[in-house]
Amino acid sequence: MTLTFPDAADAYEAFRDWVWGRTTSYVASRSDSQFPLAAKRRTIELDLQAQWFGGEFGKKFTGTDGESIEIVQFGHWNRGAGPDFTETAVRIDGEPRRGTIEIDLDVRSWESHGHGANRNFNDVVLHVFKDQPALNRFYTCSEDHRNIPQLLLPQFTGLEGPPDFLPEAHPGRCVAPLAKMDDAEVQALLEAAAQYRLRLKGERLSVMMTSTNPDQAMFQAIAEALGFYQNKTAMAILSQRCPIHKLLQLPPLDREARLFGASGFLNHSLIAGILEDDSKSYLRELWDRWWTMRQDVQLEPSRAIPWRFSGSRPLNHPQRRVGALAALVSQWEELRKIWVQDVNNFEKYVNNSLNNSPKSYWNHHYTLNSIATANSMKLIGKDRQRDLLGNVIFPGIMGIGGERKESAWTGYVAMRGTFMNQKLRRAGLRLFGPQKDRRKLFTSYYHQQQGLLQIYRDFCLEDASDCKNCPFPEQLSQWNTRLL
Repeated sequence: MTLTFPDAADAYEAFRDWVWGRTTSYVASRSDSQFPLAAKRRTIELDLQAQWFGGEFGKKFTGTDGESIEIVQFGHWNRGAGPDFTETAVRIDGEPRRGTIEIDLDVRSWESHGHGANRNFNDVVLHVFKDQPALNRFYTCSEDHRNIPQLLLPQFTGLEGPPDFLPEAHPGRCVAPLAKMDDAEVQALLEAAAQYRLRLKGERLSVMMTSTNPDQAMFQAIAEALGFYQNKTAMAILSQRCPIHKLLQLPPLDREARLFGASGFLNHSLIAGILEDDSKSYLRELWDRWWTMRQDVQLEPSRAIPWRFSGSRPLNHPQRRVGALAALVSQWEELRKIWVQDVNNFEKYVNNSLNNSPKSYWNHHYTLNSIATANSMKLIGKDRQRDLLGNVIFPGIMGIGGERKESAWTGYVAMRGTFMNQKLRRAGLRLFGPQKDRRKLFTSYYHQQQGLLQIYRDFCLEDASDCKNCPFPEQLSQWNTRLL
């Protein structure tokens, strides 16, 4: 039988759980020394802070001593030295407390970073961390010897899955069983995996909307999508430090000044080194505006946003991505309608909305100090528009829920695929091997690409035996007989 919306996601989830339930997971016992690439990809502290402040973990927890913890107010991301978040409000077993929150990767970082002897940390009301010793309890105490409540976060949020470590790029053992399946069976598998992936993204946004507010959750998701994989976290942090409700209160050029200033891209040396008149004029306008607001936004060096400049095309330079985010803010009221009202053609609506953006400096420049190009360049191209739809707008509609979920799924399935990046090529080679025609057939649409990536994540990235002991190939024959 043919799976329909929303049953396909349930069928894929049940199949995935059943496959792993029939074998011992090889990922559970791997160590950092055995898998150095996985260790290198471990979440860094700044990523964790961004996930927390974005509301990805939710607002209600159980502390290490069994107490109930509720985040009433996430507060403000500290721009200088001291605890990570200031002016926060929490409830510990129902008792309201106001103060600051410190977030570390490991509970022992409290002492190794010197917080326990620093009186600036005496008003910390909650210590949040992601790891702790397996055998010995480590307590968090302030300089005045007060015991501070602790919160151990789960290893993963449950919405994003484990961090990616990339298996070698070679055909996997699932090539043979997939070759025996007809095109309709493979399509059903990919569609089910895509539907499951879309649901996960919708759940993540739903949690973020509840923890913060719908506009800010969608703004952060849009910023992440614009950042590509190299600067996803950097753009998320920028969106948190320049929240949408603050930007909407500013004139357009002031918005750009705030975004570029908070990004760390505005400085005297940059302006002094520019020779081209239009670049110098644009930067001077940004700088004059940034100068008046910098005290409220400027960060000390230790809290600077960690931009990555290598490995991306000039069109995707981080400064252009910030320019694109500023342009989207100018179209915010038009864009936000798409996840609250009916739209006949989602792709056309987004394209028209973005094309209505006023022309800017970034239509002819790669960076803040680059020479102008002769031809105009789109700030947000077709692929990035589709990623905004696939990673933000359609998941946002799923997260909000209601009758529009089915029409969103229909629009999602109809959307053509994006440019084949490294991960997609790697996943295609793993599952389909040298069959180029089949790889092309099952990556032509966006949902096929997403389904392929979900299978790659759930099996290739969960298996630590480099395909040798992965249970997926042997159980593929059960996809139809067991579940359909």
